[in-house]
Amino acid sequence: MSTEVTNLDVDAMEVIYYDDIIESSETSSTTTADDELQDFIASEPNINNSNTTKEQSKRKKLRRMAHEQRKKLEMKIKARRKKFKQLMSEPKVVLTRDKLSFVCGVLTIMIIEAVLLVAPNKMGLLYTTLLIPLLLARYVIYKSDLYHYFMYDFCYYAQVLMLLQMYKYPNNIELRKVMFSVANGPLCIAIVMWRNSLVFHSMDKMTSMFIHILPSMVTFCQRWRDQLEMKEYKVIEDMDGTISSNIYDFYWSPFLYYVIWQTIYLIKTEVISKRKLEYNTDIMTSLRWMTRKKTSSSYKLLSIFGEHNQLPTFVLIQAVYTIATFIICPLLWHSIVLHVLYLAVIFIIALSNGATYYFHVFAKRYIDEIGQRAAQPEQKS
Repeated sequence: MSTEVTNLDVDAMEVIYYDDIIESSETSSTTTADDELQDFIASEPNINNSNTTKEQSKRKKLRRMAHEQRKKLEMKIKARRKKFKQLMSEPKVVLTRDKLSFVCGVLTIMIIEAVLLVAPNKMGLLYTTLLIPLLLARYVIYKSDLYHYFMYDFCYYAQVLMLLQMYKYPNNIELRKVMFSVANGPLCIAIVMWRNSLVFHSMDKMTSMFIHILPSMVTFCQRWRDQLEMKEYKVIEDMDGTISSNIYDFYWSPFLYYVIWQTIYLIKTEVISKRKLEYNTDIMTSLRWMTRKKTSSSYKLLSIFGEHNQLPTFVLIQAVYTIATFIICPLLWHSIVLHVLYLAVIFIIALSNGATYYFHVFAKRYIDEIGQRAAQPEQKS
């Protein structure tokens, strides 16, 4: 697997190299080179137009060669990716992988519960220990499937903020409140919105679940560590500061961090990687995922102002969703009871989604197996 990934990365670098050839031939070669050539011709009246024609034909040949090499590299990458997917789809590999994922998923839930009950001050360390290998594995898998642009989404940006808050600014109460709102607001509610589920044999689904739920567990332990250690649970804590300061701490300040992410995201997808995304439509982004089917409700929602306005509509809906999910955060900050109930409801929803998934996926297989067993005695008789 590591050899395949390395080869893919090398080929990807070659594709980028040929992109640079094309881009340079279309930009610098048609600007700087042309300007220098014109100046040279102007300064040397004896030179005829044959040199200009040769230069143009040379550029056309270079551009054609770059496109041909790019096509060859893309076909090679697709062939290797197809071969790798076929290998990973073999029954023995799938069965072993699913068994391992199931055991690891159940054990992880047990470890999280043990840390929460026995050593809540170690929840941040557990979060870091789980996060790094999960994100590395996800990047490798998503890169091979051309889903790696999903990792520019807000939930991954929130993981970076969480790590900064824990290890760089652990005593910054303002940043702690920001992360409290981010983790218990948009990240937690995303479990409901995106139907994240506890499907223990699926590494992908468990990774998505952990990314969205673990930051809220960390902020829960940070906020209520003293109460958990002393086993004193007040229904309502005294309000920190004034109403206006709470609005700033739990609404506007977190939203500012969201705006920073949104700006970076748009610069990346609409400026830096725009040409790349336009050329390779197989690279999946959140907007492309939600608009891949014209009959879906998400496509209709994002096209409410017209198909040409899907991007600004998407940005607007995300912003409204983020602000709306911040509403409950000040209440959670001032009540451990409400916070426990809130996380319990989120967890139950994820568990229910997992149960639905298991029965939908395995129900037909289970019924077929029962039918075959029931038919066996009749065949013998």
